[in-house]
Amino acid sequence: MDLSSFLTSLGTSFVIFLVLLILFAWLSSKPGNAVIYYPNRILKGLESVEGGSKTRHPFSWIHEALSSTEGDVISISGVDTAVYFVFLSTALGILVFSGVALLPILLPVAATDDSVMSVGSTTSNGSFHDLDKLSMGNVREQSPRLWPFLISTYWVSFVTYYLLWKAYNHVSALRAAALMCPEVKAEQFSVLVRDIPPVPEGLTRKQQVDSYFRTMYPETFYRSMVVTKNREVNKIWKELEGFKKKLAHAEAVYGESKAKGKPEGERPTNRTGFLGLIGHKVDSIEYYNEKISELIPKLESEQKVTLKEKQQASALIFFTSRVAASVAAQTLHARMGDTWTVMDAPESRELIWNNLTIKFFDRQIRQYVVYVVVAITVMFFMIPIGFISAFTTLENLKKYLPFLKPVVDIEAIKTVLEAYLPQIALLVFLALLPKFLLFLSKTEGIPCESHVIRATSGKYFYFTVFNVFIGVTVGGTLFSTFKTIQKDPHAIVEILATGLPGNATFFLTYVALK
Repeated sequence: MDLSSFLTSLGTSFVIFLVLLILFAWLSSKPGNAVIYYPNRILKGLESVEGGSKTRHPFSWIHEALSSTEGDVISISGVDTAVYFVFLSTALGILVFSGVALLPILLPVAATDDSVMSVGSTTSNGSFHDLDKLSMGNVREQSPRLWPFLISTYWVSFVTYYLLWKAYNHVSALRAAALMCPEVKAEQFSVLVRDIPPVPEGLTRKQQVDSYFRTMYPETFYRSMVVTKNREVNKIWKELEGFKKKLAHAEAVYGESKAKGKPEGERPTNRTGFLGLIGHKVDSIEYYNEKISELIPKLESEQKVTLKEKQQASALIFFTSRVAASVAAQTLHARMGDTWTVMDAPESRELIWNNLTIKFFDRQIRQYVVYVVVAITVMFFMIPIGFISAFTTLENLKKYLPFLKPVVDIEAIKTVLEAYLPQIALLVFLALLPKFLLFLSKTEGIPCESHVIRATSGKYFYFTVFNVFIGVTVGGTLFSTFKTIQKDPHAIVEILATGLPGNATFFLTYVALK
């Protein structure tokens, strides 16, 4: 990539950033969008913005963000948001202390040498560009100018380790403070138990669980809630709620007709067939009331059957103190590790109820199968990404698709293609991954949404390392020098050492565009 393409890429990305920034500022200043941009403040009964919406201008959020303390962030959005800000500040610190501090030193050191031009050598793609003058590749072998680059490597490592250590200590303190908070949360007093053994004869599942934990924690056990198979109950409940909403709508229409038309009003009607288009015509209010009257006893009957006959081998156990719940979550409750497995209870809204009843050995098998699938997917994803990264360079496009040469040689098109084609191709491939990885993580049998997201993030990290950093750099370099490697396989190390620095501009524009 030449200098003009590189600057075009950075400049265009910056313009896109400014457009999105202005669009966000404009949309967030609209009172009607407050529920989208400031839901936490509204739920806490506060003004959507500091000082009220009347005094807000498009960039008020910048002042609010800079003036907010960590306590303000935690009180409004929770500890997770504060931890995310710690991550952002750590990344920014690494950038400032590494990049901003070293670039004024390293760029002049490299730019004032002329080894590449003097010896007539070339980069991996066969040509020397202005950008190469700013890299270590422009420094001659065994030159004293290499010492600043070596020292900078140790400096970047030191800065990274130190800032990560500080961030870890800070996040640990935030977590400890959150756990010691006097605010009472149900999940802090409860644990999730899975893999409950078969019910002894003469007992129900709830009696079995209550007896077991009351024996182990006689002073702190409060109660249990056994997980049940609620498929039929949920089906009836959803149908009942649907009729209640339709009844409310019909009554609202009827009330509006009284205000606008005749005093007695006009009662709404509907057809009982498919989508209300066919079937008998009935009075909507009477019809929905009849349906609700039919479903309520049916729901109550199904609930009794579910509580009695459809109890599963999993339960939530509640204690009278947080200490007891914490101890129970870290204690082995049976000699066999595949029974009475206990863990911290997640928030009720995060529970994945269908995964709670998956047995211990089933979860282990699922986990290994998912790992294999992820490993295979990583390897196979490298194939299309490697081909795309290789083909989307202009030299390879002109070589393997000669009919594009007249188009590619046009200066404006060439600049845009060099700036964006490889990066967009990679971003499109990576955009397909998160939902697939989320599905695989749920398949493992993980019981709560937060842990599923954490597992998905770990898998995505492997994809990023192996496909983006290794696949694009090594794959692209090897693909473009395949014939050379065939002739001299022992030269692969030298080829990689020569070719990999040429991918630096790709990652600069990739990060800027993303």
